[in-house]
Amino acid sequence: MTWLEGAHGEHPFDAALGLRPDLRDLYRAFYGKLWDDHLAPAALLELCRLRVAQLHDCEAELAVRHAGAGVSEARVAALADWAASDRFDEAERAALAVAEKMPWRHHEITDAEYAELHARLGERGVVALTVAIALFDANCRLRLALDTEAVPAEVAAPASGAGPIH
Repeated sequence: MTWLEGAHGEHPFDAALGLRPDLRDLYRAFYGKLWDDHLAPAALLELCRLRVAQLHDCEAELAVRHAGAGVSEARVAALADWAASDRFDEAERAALAVAEKMPWRHHEITDAEYAELHARLGERGVVALTVAIALFDANCRLRLALDTEAVPAEVAAPASGAGPIH
């Protein structure tokens, strides 16, 4: 449970941000656009979101699963050692290489890593994925700072401009 007295509801993160609905609505629209408009493959987004959550040890973010992304629990478990696993394709490996460094070692992301990602996703995909990973990092930091409760949920998407941020 959060230390915020007014932040209670079915979706704890959305409720915490909802204490400032003006900010929450803008954030929801921006973050939800990734999922609503399919700016990058759902499985790729989900893998990166969950890897960033693992790096932060953010149980509240890890509790949410994108039902339609097609990411099995076996693949989620393999994320902790994704570089040594055969469960990920080349595009996923390229994305996870960037996601692995974004939270604390962003200055170590190499031109070669971005070139590999560019070869797999194109310029628009690289921009979308980089923004997504930065938002996943922000989500974890916000959840941890606001101490939002981990509520297991299998959802159509982690966020939508028309619904809560799970």
